Amino acid sequence: MLGNSVVLNHIGVRHLSTEETATETPKVMDSANEIIQQAAQTTSPDALVHATAQLGDFKALGLCNMTPVGGLEAMFEWIHVTSGLPWWSTIALATIAVRVALLPLMVKIQRNNAKLMNINPDVTRIMDNLKAAQSEGDSVATGKYSQEIQALFKKNNCHPMKSMGLPLIQMPVMISFFMAIRSMAEVPVPGLTDEGILWFTNLAEKDPYYILPVVSAAGVMAVLEAGTEAGAANPQSKGMKNVFRVLTLVMVPFTAWMPSGVFVYWVTSNFFSIGQILAFKNPAIRNTLSIPKLIKKPEELQKNTKGFMENFKDQQKHHDKLEKERAIRERQQAAAAARRAAKRRF
Repeated sequence: MLGNSVVLNHIGVRHLSTEETATETPKVMDSANEIIQQAAQTTSPDALVHATAQLGDFKALGLCNMTPVGGLEAMFEWIHVTSGLPWWSTIALATIAVRVALLPLMVKIQRNNAKLMNINPDVTRIMDNLKAAQSEGDSVATGKYSQEIQALFKKNNCHPMKSMGLPLIQMPVMISFFMAIRSMAEVPVPGLTDEGILWFTNLAEKDPYYILPVVSAAGVMAVLEAGTEAGAANPQSKGMKNVFRVLTLVMVPFTAWMPSGVFVYWVTSNFFSIGQILAFKNPAIRNTLSIPKLIKKPEELQKNTKGFMENFKDQQKHHDKLEKERAIRERQQAAAAARRAAKRRF
């Protein structure tokens, strides 16, 4: 009897342990499924929004390639992660950092422009003589005046081509900023959709009220009116300013579709440009940066200097005159050849 009871007790224990295992197995499976779902969710871009931003997130999203645009994207990520700033201030801070890095180049261009402005009367005189020599077909005088103007540039350590460094540098920078922010908006980068400010909280979408495009255009207009980017007006820029005024107004509807983050860059850059222009016009700052003092104000030079369209019309008239003279010479030569042939015939 004792042996039978032991056997029964053993069977009962095994039965109870089997039931407990059967009831625990679904619970373990449910917990495993929850862990897998959570892991899958944390790897999605939407879940990264609520996670702490880390260096390398952009790379995982397909950004930060080996191009200037990728370099800007890497800079955006570094500033955002290390500073903890929201995205609107991250873009603004990155814009200011790049503009500050370009300041040494801006100072050199300003020095060159100031020297060109001061020798402008001599340049105008030599150029008038050069055009007259070209119209008369005097190759000796043309070479003389060409050497004279090059010697003038060398003596004053300036040249018009040096001023071209500004657009050659700033244009690629502007395009790179635009492409970088647009690429970040297309993903979109975590946080870019809700870390804006004021009415444009979503930096990946266009401004719903079209205020940013208007503010950006107004900033460009203010830069044009305050002076050129280097802080001194170009005597030849009078006609070009009118062209850019029109383009500034036209750009509003054509840029309204762009992400708000792009306008954060443009507006910040415009404000920086205005401050830079005003600083370069300050006599104390110009003296500190060894920028020559202007002998004449740019407005005075513009009054006595022909604009772009006037120069273009003069060049066209000069070209037409040369063509007429060439046609007359060819007719005269043809007539002379015909007379000589007639004499030989008789």
